[in-house]
This record gives sequence, structure tokens and C-alpha cells, in this order.
Amino acid sequence: MKADQLRTDKKRVTINDVAHLAGVVPSTVSHVLNQTASISEETRSRVLRAVEELNYSPNASARALRQKRTRLIGVAVQDISSEFYARCAASILEEARKDCYCVLLCDAAFDKENLKKGVMTLIERRVDGLIFIGGGNDEEIIREAQNAGVPIIMGDRHFEDFPSVEFDNRNTVRKLVKLLWKAGYQNYTYASEPTKIQGNLRERYEGFLEGLRECGASGEQIRVVFDERLHKEKIKGSFQIFENLISQTEDKEGTMVYVTSNDLIAYGILAAAEKKGIPIPGKLAVVGFDNIQLSEYYVPGLTTIAQDEKLLGRNCYQLFKKVIHGQVQERHIVLEQQIIGRESAILPLDGIKESKGR
Repeated sequence: MKADQLRTDKKRVTINDVAHLAGVVPSTVSHVLNQTASISEETRSRVLRAVEELNYSPNASARALRQKRTRLIGVAVQDISSEFYARCAASILEEARKDCYCVLLCDAAFDKENLKKGVMTLIERRVDGLIFIGGGNDEEIIREAQNAGVPIIMGDRHFEDFPSVEFDNRNTVRKLVKLLWKAGYQNYTYASEPTKIQGNLRERYEGFLEGLRECGASGEQIRVVFDERLHKEKIKGSFQIFENLISQTEDKEGTMVYVTSNDLIAYGILAAAEKKGIPIPGKLAVVGFDNIQLSEYYVPGLTTIAQDEKLLGRNCYQLFKKVIHGQVQERHIVLEQQIIGRESAILPLDGIKESKGR
């Protein structure tokens, strides 16, 4: 019987219809959809094609009762308006869709109370697991989720012994600073949001200090600017903060290099420098973080650190699947980052990837 006949002959397509069209037994369809047995790729593809052709929708409530699973996964992020977080969440959505999982998203907007309410709602929805992307200072919320029996995955961060996927922030920034020193930069300003909310920001700042210590920099050569405005209004806040501050650059010998925790903060500094007529990378150099799409095409091209947010999302989802099936072998995955050299801060060629972008 063909797919169009099955759709019209019955009010609701059943698992038996899918099995008939795919040429398998109903239990095989169940195993493919629920990933409860090893099925050949050829058979799996045949079953999924039949599911798509018939527009088959399993009875989620009944299946959840049988399996004690809802096929819902919760993802908590700090700021979904961020290109990095949005792409990471999209990657998780893409992977989950292949397995017929539904992703419920919680956006904290850098507010602990928002995060708590969102996570509690996800727990009430009986999600099969929670992925926390970024964040920090949220131990109480994580413990509540753990006490509720929800499997937890940490993304872009490390927290105690929870399974995690993270980037090597400290060592990458440490390496970046040593390359800047090798290039001849002697004066440094670190510009960032306060580090208390996000553990990855702390790692970047510690890598900055560690790199300068190893280079033998003195305290007079280092300036640090943390500001709450850089959480939500990165470009505007950065422009306002540094419009007058960068004028002090002209009083120093040599070039002042601004190392930032985010590309958007770097753009605010670049805009302020342009307004003041300060040449880049003459009296001032700027380094971003994230390598968002604009960074390659902005003039001057932004020297930055690239991290693959899609790879982060895929790894978080795959780790989630292993956790709920009890197959975890590697609990902590560390992903590499790439230093991208462009015109805003000239770096030695060794140890970096050049990207002119134009």
C-alpha cells in the first residue's frame, strides 16, 4: 500500500502503517524513534523516510508514560540575542530534530531570577535533560535541578563533576597575550563585562593576567575595565565607556592594545577611536573574542579568537544522549579555539590563522 493510500484510508496513521511502508516490524520503528537498539543505517533511513511520508506523529503522552521520558530537552542560555548563543542553540535544535526531540529554551537575559523561573518551568515539564550554556553563580539552581533527578550537561563552562563541553579559554587568551607581547605591544587594557556571572569570562581574564605575568609585564603596563553596561549594551556601552578613556592612549609611549571579552565590545572601542581620530593599529590596537560574521568584513578587520559554537552545540547534544542512555565515557570535553589575525592588531604569523576577509 502506498503512503497516500495509508493517509486517506485511516483517520490517524499508526506505527503499524509506518512499519508496513518501511517493510519492517513495528518494534523496529519503535527502536529507531526511541534509539533503544542498534539498527542498521539503511533500515533507520527507510523507517525515517516512511515517518516523513506518512507525517507520523507518535502519541507523546502515552509514550512518555511507558518510557518515563518526554522527548523534551531543556536548554538554558544567558542571552539568546547574542550571535554566539543563538547559533549554539540552533545547533542543538538541529541535532535534536533528527532524533524527534523537542527543545524548550530558557533565556536568562543575565538575570538569576529569570534563570531560576525558567529552569523550574522546564523541570515541571519533565524534560529528559537540561543543558546549561554559559553562566555562573547559579549553583543553587543547578542543585535544584539535580535533586529533581534531571540529567545535567554543562556547555561552554565547567562546574564540579557534571558532564561538560567547554573551550580552553584560559590557555587560548594566555597564548594570545604572549603573541601580542612578541609583536611588540607593551601597554594593555582588558575590557569586559564583570566576570561574576559567567565562568568562561573568568577564565579569559585569568588567561590575560597569566600571559602578561609570564611575559614579565609590570602593573603600570596593565589596565582593567569591568562594567555592568557591557552585559546588555555591548557596542553602545563600550563606546560610551571608552570614548574619553582612549584619549589617554596618546599620552603613553608605544601602542595601547585593548583585549576584550567580546567582538561587540571591540567594535565600540573601534568606533570611539575612529571618532577621536586615533589610528588603528597605530597608537591603538584592538582584539575581540567570538569571531562573529561581521568581524571578517569590518574595516579594519578584527583580530579575534574564533570558537565554533555549532560544534559546541552538537557536542552538548551528543553528550546529553550518552548521559541519558548511561553510555558516558568521556565526561569533560575540551574544544580548541583559533586565534585569527587581522588588521586591528598585528600578530606574528606563527601560531595564528590569517583572515583578511576582503
